[in-house]
Amino acid sequence: MILGRAQRARIQQIAKGRSDEPLHVLEGARAVRDALDAGVVRELWLRRDLEPALGGELRARAQRAEVPVGDGDAKDFERMGGTVSPQGVLALVADTAATLEAVFRTAGPWLWLDGLQDPGNVGAVVRVAAAFGVGGLLVGSGSADPLGLKALRASAGLALTIPFARASADEIAAACTSNEHPVWALEVGGEDVLAVGEAPSGLVLAVGAEGPGLSDAVREAASRNIGIPLASHVESLNAAVAVGIAAAWLFRKALR
Repeated sequence: MILGRAQRARIQQIAKGRSDEPLHVLEGARAVRDALDAGVVRELWLRRDLEPALGGELRARAQRAEVPVGDGDAKDFERMGGTVSPQGVLALVADTAATLEAVFRTAGPWLWLDGLQDPGNVGAVVRVAAAFGVGGLLVGSGSADPLGLKALRASAGLALTIPFARASADEIAAACTSNEHPVWALEVGGEDVLAVGEAPSGLVLAVGAEGPGLSDAVREAASRNIGIPLASHVESLNAAVAVGIAAAWLFRKALR
């Protein structure tokens, strides 16, 4: 395969979420290596002047996984700038979203992303989830897609390794109820998380965007509101930072 004009345009459309192909763009050697090992890569594209040892390793991994490999010049990768960074290692990966029931079959705990629109924040939350043993993500309507280019980049490809489902807030709330999973809402003004102790078994921790906060569906589903104590002159925390603090405290049992 050759990274010519047609393929560049195709990859850019996929990266922008404007393609009918159920694929997503992943960049960087480490993330692509992990995705190859996970079996979710459908195409691999490499810059021809890539460092020989790295290029040879990735080609060998792709061959073992029966993944086709395409080549392009540095200029071909640079011409996709603004959408795709010219790192010289790019993969097209499958959509790994699951159903709510499939996500709830993981060990838990779970994170519910409620209208978290910033893709960088979503990617950072995914990294937090991976770091603290979260079993899966419930991605509500209005949240950035974990497999969108910016979110996937911010998660360093970890969104491909954590089970997640896309659904409306009402659907997620109903699934939490039917599976008897308690929902705790993380928001400013909630009970001091440091006074809470460890999370109960099967907990779903819900987090919303820094500005709009949580939806009515989350508030109705939540049995408890928790928060991070802040200095009086600070109004709020970035969602990913707040989730990281809460997860480190609540989910430490999952790391044992």
